Amino acid sequence: MKILNVRGLHKWYGDNHVLKDMDFEAESGEIIGVIGKNGAGKSTFLEILMTMKNYDDGDVFVMQENLRDLSMHDLERIRRDISVVLQPTHFYKTLKVEELLKLFQAYYQSSVDLDQIIIDFHLQDHRKTLFDKLSGGWKQKVSLAVAFLSEPKLLILDEPTTGLDPHMRNVLWSYIVSYNKRNEGTVILTTHDMDEVEKYCEKVLFLEGGKVEMFDTTANILSEGFPSINDYYLTNISI
Repeated sequence: MKILNVRGLHKWYGDNHVLKDMDFEAESGEIIGVIGKNGAGKSTFLEILMTMKNYDDGDVFVMQENLRDLSMHDLERIRRDISVVLQPTHFYKTLKVEELLKLFQAYYQSSVDLDQIIIDFHLQDHRKTLFDKLSGGWKQKVSLAVAFLSEPKLLILDEPTTGLDPHMRNVLWSYIVSYNKRNEGTVILTTHDMDEVEKYCEKVLFLEGGKVEMFDTTANILSEGFPSINDYYLTNISI
């Protein structure tokens, strides 16, 4: 199933042409890395996919529905199948971790086993800790646990492993990969960590100045003679 289908997407901020004739698509089960310099248009692109920002021209289909044709009620329905983890993380400062998870479980009307989520994200020792007292890395883990509570069809991650040690990065990615296989969801990832892109993403979208410079499988990029995705990125990015 095609989860995302973007054709001829344009976005302006005044005279600033941020996204220029973008084409993009994502199937269920895929993990896709979106890379590019700061200011390349990545954040704007993700905000459009989240249905949180309007665009000026083109078509954006999310779960096979054209966003231009949807009422506010229909947009809210679509958003129930989308989970987002952005930087920086802000949650209710006075809630404990378990209280926060229960709150979002009720909001999503989720049947996910809360205790299992806590175990999966190694949060047992922090169940009673105030969210605001957690380190940046632990806050990120809680944010990701919240995102999975809704069993999303589309999961959008912005630098998801920032602040995590190598072991917890592996734990997180193991969960993302296994979740996607079980639920045939789609993950769109923005990151500056090219090793993560190479290891976990089936496809890579490279944005440069609001344009799609490349959208291809990781395997095809490496088959062109680049030793790594990082080498591809450094070779092709403009100074």
